Amino acid sequence: MQSFLIRGATLPLLLLAAGVEAASAAPPADSAYSTDPQSSYVQDATSESIGSVNMITCIMHSMRPDALVNQGPYAALIDKNVCDATKSGGASSGASASAAQAPTYMNAVVDSTRASNTDPMIVKAWISLNEGGQAVTVFAHISATEAPSTANPYGAFRMDYCGVPAGGGACMMNGFLQGGSGALSYYEASSNQDGSGVTALQLTSVGTTSGSGSVSVQNSGGGGSSSSAYNFAYDQSYFLRADSQNGSECFSRDAADPATGLAVWQYGLYDATTGARIVRNSGFPIQYTHGGTTYQGYLGYYGLSLPPDAAATLVTGSTVQKVDYQNGAAPLKTDYSVIVAGGRLTRYKRQARTLKDIDQIHFNVYVNDKGSSGLPNSNTQYETYWDDASGKFLATGAMQCGQNGCSSTTFTNAVAVDASFWASVGGVQGWSQSLGGDLFINLRDVTGAVDASTSSTVTVVYHVQDLVYPDDSTKPATLYCVNNCPTAASLQSYFTQTSGNSVQSPYITATSNNFQPVQIGGVATYTVDANAQLSGGDGTTAAAVYTDPTAYQQFQQYQNGVSSGRLFTTLADAQCNASPVEYCDWAVNSADAYYMWQTGPNTWNQFSAVRDSAGSFVHFDAPLQVNFKVPAGTSYGSYGGTSLILQYNNFGDLWGIPGSCVSPTTNAPVDCSTPNSRYVPEFVIPYDPAASPQQGVVTTTSSGVTTSYLVKWLQREIRFAVKDATVCTNDHLQAPVNVQLPTAAGLKDPSSSSSDIYLGAEPTVTSAPRVIQGDVKY
Repeated sequence: MQSFLIRGATLPLLLLAAGVEAASAAPPADSAYSTDPQSSYVQDATSESIGSVNMITCIMHSMRPDALVNQGPYAALIDKNVCDATKSGGASSGASASAAQAPTYMNAVVDSTRASNTDPMIVKAWISLNEGGQAVTVFAHISATEAPSTANPYGAFRMDYCGVPAGGGACMMNGFLQGGSGALSYYEASSNQDGSGVTALQLTSVGTTSGSGSVSVQNSGGGGSSSSAYNFAYDQSYFLRADSQNGSECFSRDAADPATGLAVWQYGLYDATTGARIVRNSGFPIQYTHGGTTYQGYLGYYGLSLPPDAAATLVTGSTVQKVDYQNGAAPLKTDYSVIVAGGRLTRYKRQARTLKDIDQIHFNVYVNDKGSSGLPNSNTQYETYWDDASGKFLATGAMQCGQNGCSSTTFTNAVAVDASFWASVGGVQGWSQSLGGDLFINLRDVTGAVDASTSSTVTVVYHVQDLVYPDDSTKPATLYCVNNCPTAASLQSYFTQTSGNSVQSPYITATSNNFQPVQIGGVATYTVDANAQLSGGDGTTAAAVYTDPTAYQQFQQYQNGVSSGRLFTTLADAQCNASPVEYCDWAVNSADAYYMWQTGPNTWNQFSAVRDSAGSFVHFDAPLQVNFKVPAGTSYGSYGGTSLILQYNNFGDLWGIPGSCVSPTTNAPVDCSTPNSRYVPEFVIPYDPAASPQQGVVTTTSSGVTTSYLVKWLQREIRFAVKDATVCTNDHLQAPVNVQLPTAAGLKDPSSSSSDIYLGAEPTVTSAPRVIQGDVKY
């Protein structure tokens, strides 16, 4: 099971090797590019087991109680996705891509006090969050008496927390984390409707050069139970982990070891000349007052983030206040009127490159009928890439999705597919993280063989997205659809189906995964209303929306919402045959733009916007597409020398690097269908400010003008290189036995009035957040 606190690096932070390089200064020396800090942490099976610890650390740091001691209670916003390792990695497509990138802000009220320089710093925090659709308040109490030092890296402190569901009741999660005197102890007990779990850790000889400890995890739920336990030890050179299933496993602590794995989860983007951060107009904080309570939130390109009880009361016409921070002074507030609706319409503008340009770049493609392709199954999504050297498409794996989610397999031998297989249906229609989303390889007009000598003549179409606002002068009045076309009725039928009345998809039946030509009777027609909402599709005027979160939870494949196929503005955009006149989804790729519709239970599936006093809408920037020429070299695998398209949402949020899976226990590459495998980026964008020419350069081109930017990694994980067990034996490293783990006897409840660390009533804070994800605003 998963509690609200999930991550894992407090233990691994102790294991960083001296070989991990530190950021070095770069010209200009005072620029953000040179001075922005970088942090590394170690990812290991032990850190998977104690995932709560690092998220605790991340959340507390993001509230910055150390910076606002004795300044009274204040509000803070914490992006849960930044502190949650389960949100790291690449999304697959459509709604899931939005889910991965959309910020999810937790509200916190924090009160940090210290009576004198000889007294402990006491932090009281009330953190509001949504846990599995349920509103929860986490009560946290911290007492810190000693600052971290070389001998005692965590200082002396104790943190106790309890997560209470809305309306009161027992703790859904109750735990403590305590450091001091060369030891670190952690214990958490959690329970909800899905099951229960207990995690305990004891670490002794805390330091960066040596230490040992033990961790135990027990989970139950869903009619079963599981448990894991690790004993571990480390010295300056090696890390030893032992458990009953795998025995003793030895790892090198040298980050310079060629077998060490690296994954970056946060990058910064900077002006190549000044070194200043590139900041996008992707959103701003807001305040919303209802029923005498003031709520803190955030509005941006991916929608509106508010506490669940506040979001439930927000309707079109409600007033929110935009918060403008003014160079450390008290913020200015401006009233805006809200528009909220059940779906969002996105425009995709056509871009192009050649088939030769995407050599080795992987993409997913759905094959309706395998025909003579040599592929093993029809109605299957395949991971594929164009191999220019062989002049073939190579399928390396398959993914099949159903109501219980998706599962993938990797082929032992890649399946070579000739380009002629797709020529009969116009070309390859797929999705590539490395090209920013959907792609279409136009093979319809190709004559003769496609190989390395002709691949430069084949067009590959991809797109740049932007959100359609109600005041958009180019907003279409009518849209058409031939593939994956949802309606109010089809959505309602699918999400309310019963065991005796099975429904296969949330789309009009004839359009579900339809890649075949249709005549005019098979084309769904929609209207777009004044609020940029999609209606019709079946001759009615009903809006094609469905937002019930409870219903979506029953269908794992659609938990991130429902996305339509391509919507086009004129029938001519989709015409693929003249006699009889027929329309095809793939033909829409020749249009200058097409549209897609999303609806679902999440803010990123729905439309949220604000208007000023003059009635004008505030528009947010869509992610910026940047081009990255991958350097040559073995560390970049098959992507060396290719040109990828990455997406930049805002500072720290750059994504699009392709990924693969690794084992959480050995760190070795594994098939992504392997249970508990981790999806990680395939490589790291290089950063070396002293290099000439500069490394980590990305570019954009507009109207023939190319602009260069610099990329710098900000947060990365290190996966130790596995060594033969005899290496640790020869190093005289031994895992401890019979470690005394903390127990439930050490638990305290800061939400209880009978506790000696009772927080008391949550203070009422109506002022704007003083801290947003660790950034002190005023």
